[in-house]
Amino acid sequence: MAKYKIAWLPGDGVGTEVMDCTRRVLDALNFNAEYTHGDIGWEFWKNEGEALPLRTIDMLKHTDAALFGAITSKPKDEARSELKPSLRDKGYDYFSPIVRLRQAFNLHTNLRPCKAYPGNPLNDKEGIDIVVFRENTEGMYGGVEFHPIPKDVLDVLDKNHPKMKRFKAYGLNNLALSTRIMSRQASASIIRAAFEYAKKFNRRSVTVCD
Repeated sequence: MAKYKIAWLPGDGVGTEVMDCTRRVLDALNFNAEYTHGDIGWEFWKNEGEALPLRTIDMLKHTDAALFGAITSKPKDEARSELKPSLRDKGYDYFSPIVRLRQAFNLHTNLRPCKAYPGNPLNDKEGIDIVVFRENTEGMYGGVEFHPIPKDVLDVLDKNHPKMKRFKAYGLNNLALSTRIMSRQASASIIRAAFEYAKKFNRRSVTVCD
């Protein structure tokens, strides 16, 4: 059987510890894979102005799957202050690499099985057996955010929504805006994925939560 091509993205901080443990498990299972290390993490942000370099995205296009640990994440102003001096004031903005990966590869479905196994002392309740499908690319993950809010953006919101009026008195520099944009297409996609999963694995119901 041919080896799977796996992109190995440890990141930094706890990410490297998680991935070390993951590799121990995979090796114990004799998982037939070829692992290729990918550059991702805070050190690349500080030295290159990009926590997820383009070379890593290109590498991912030629793999079967990616295993990602975790990376340091800080507010944009603090992130800019940690750039090496030659990159400061060059217009670099920090953006979450995991969200960028989801959007670049349309990884819309975060599938999380949750099952309680009898005899496990960590289970509060037995009988739990659910599978969560979470949309991964839109809503708060869209990344359309402002601080301060541009005047033309605030004017449009004020003109079109009565609840915006009370915010104008605070002043543009004292306001931050994070949008939650959802498309019909992405909503239909994850709902379809949930029903197809339910049909395939004989699940009795699908519940929509917001």
